[in-house]
Parts: sequence; structure tokens; C-alpha cells
Amino acid sequence: MTTLPLRRGLAAVAVALLVGLGTAACTASPTAGESAADVHEDQPGDEGQSTADACALVQSTVEEATAEFESLDPTDPAAIVDAMSSAAQELTQIASQVTNDEVAAVLPDLQTMFVEVGDVMQAIVDGDASKLTDLAELGTTFQETAERFAEVCTS
Repeated sequence: MTTLPLRRGLAAVAVALLVGLGTAACTASPTAGESAADVHEDQPGDEGQSTADACALVQSTVEEATAEFESLDPTDPAAIVDAMSSAAQELTQIASQVTNDEVAAVLPDLQTMFVEVGDVMQAIVDGDASKLTDLAELGTTFQETAERFAEVCTS
């Protein structure tokens, strides 16, 4: 049976993952020597959507997921799993709105991260404590994905 400290730990991990993604994505502003116009410029094949506009759309979805996670009851791991699934579904729904090639290339990895973390957390909720190491590994992968998203949004 899952103990209260483990449940709180799951909630803490989920929030930490999302905050990490949100923090990395929030760095998506023009870099030194780059103007806001450079970041907003449309590129060939992007169907009129700038990198900044596409990043803002994804960032908005991530921020909503982060807010949902922060309001969850840490003693309810099923709610955490549901919120992860919901975040993945939201990213899937906005994917058709992201026409910027660079952001669209990173979006499937972001979606996958939410799905994989949700799956591992569900296994832990179901009593498979061996998945705790998978969750730690996913945390690293989640951070790397967030960093790639931030790089795309700042380049």
C-alpha cells in the first residue's frame, strides 16, 4: 500500500517537473544581440507562425498544467496521474495550432514526457515501487526536453 510520504513525494516530483519545464520555457526571450523582431520573424514553412507565437501557445498550456498541479491534494496520487494525462491531451490538442517548424519538432517530445511520467506514476500508485528509479530518470529527460524547448524559443 502507498504511504502518505510516498504520495506527497509523487506530488512534489510532478510539480518539480512542471516547474522545471515552465522555468526553462520562460527563458524564451531574445538573447543578447537579438531583437524581439528577430524572435518573432516568420520562417519559410511556418505558415505565418513565428517561433515566439508558437512558444507562447505551448507555454500557456504548460503554465495551466503547472497551476493545476500546484493546486492538487498531495495525498491523492490518482489526481496527479489524471493531471499528467490531461496535460498530455492539452498538448496534443494544441499541436495542430503549432505550425512553426522548430517548435512543432519539439512538441512531440513534450507530449511524450507527460504521458511517460503519468504512466510511471500510475505504476507507482498501483504499488510498483521499482518504478521510482524510472521516475528519477524521467526527471532528467524531462529537464533535457524543457531545455531543448527553451533553446528553440530563444534562438
